Amino acid sequence: MSKTMKEFEEFTLYVDSIDEELLSVPIAEGKWTVKEVISHLTNWDTYSIEKMVPYMKDNAILPEFIDHDTHNMVAIEIANNYRDSAALKNDFRETRKKLVSLLNSVGSDISFTIGKGKRKYTIDSYAKIFVHHDKKHRKQIENLRS
Repeated sequence: MSKTMKEFEEFTLYVDSIDEELLSVPIAEGKWTVKEVISHLTNWDTYSIEKMVPYMKDNAILPEFIDHDTHNMVAIEIANNYRDSAALKNDFRETRKKLVSLLNSVGSDISFTIGKGKRKYTIDSYAKIFVHHDKKHRKQIENLRS
C-alpha cells in the first residue's frame, strides 16, 4: 500500500478520536458542524465508490465530478438523520476502508482523465486529492480543539 493510501485510510483513526461533544459544534460561525463534515467526507467516498472507481481503467475518461454544492447539501441531509455518533463514525470508517480497498485493487500502473480535463491521474494522485481534502477539514476541527 502506498504512503498516500495509508494516509488516506488512517484518517479513520482521526475521525474515531473526535469527542462526542465536538460533533455538534460548527467548524466556524455559520458553517457546518463537525458531524456534517464527517457526513460530507463519507458522501464523497461513496461517490468515488459508485461513480468513479468502476470506470478506472487505463486511458479511461472518467465522469466529471458532480456539482459540489448539490452533492454537499445531500451530505448535510444525511448527517441530520444520524442519531448516534458511533453509527456516523462507523459508516465513515467502513466507507473509507471500502474505497481504499477498491482503489488498491485497480492497480497503480493505470492512468485516466476526469471529464474533459487533460491531466492524467493515477490511483495515487486521485487519492491525494482527497488526502488534501481530509487535511483541510482536520485543520478546521483541530482549530475547535485548541
